[in-house]
Amino acid sequence: LLPYVQFCASTVIQEALARTLPRADEPYEGYDSYYEYLNSKYRRKRDLLGRALTEAGFAIQDYNATPGGGFFIFARITPELRAAIPPERLEAPFARNPAAPGGVARLDWALCQWMAEEKGVLCIPSSPFFSTERALEGASDEFIRVAFCKEDETIERAAAALMGLRATAGEECHDDEMDATVVAGGEVVLNGSD
Repeated sequence: LLPYVQFCASTVIQEALARTLPRADEPYEGYDSYYEYLNSKYRRKRDLLGRALTEAGFAIQDYNATPGGGFFIFARITPELRAAIPPERLEAPFARNPAAPGGVARLDWALCQWMAEEKGVLCIPSSPFFSTERALEGASDEFIRVAFCKEDETIERAAAALMGLRATAGEECHDDEMDATVVAGGEVVLNGSD
């Protein structure tokens, strides 16, 4: 039922939206329209998380030069971050994962699992967004996916947790102060919250 609720609005909801849409063209919160407000709000959130990812050592696209899409950032795993992953994370038993393409957890999975277990930050590996063949060829190895459709405070806490990656690159560290998590699908959740 969930896919139909998310993507197929009922007739009543469609009618309500049709009647409401003209209001979105009116001034809102100091902007010329609700659309301009949303555009500004999500660009700010994208830039906030993008800066945090860059400062943590990830590479992201230049949104001033190329278009972005949705509420997600596809961040590239740089050689600096790859070097921070303990080598055993790319070997058995860590490399065996039935959820990964071909049952093998490659770099994207290894980084996401290591960050979850050792740094308190979870992101989604990029390989589910590639065909199995391309993932097995390594096309998805260097990327993770992170969402920025969250409250600013949540993004700021995730940014602080991400900074721990660069601060401890190449070192094992258990930081009890990290209180943000980026979960599967790229969602940011505060540890200890519902």
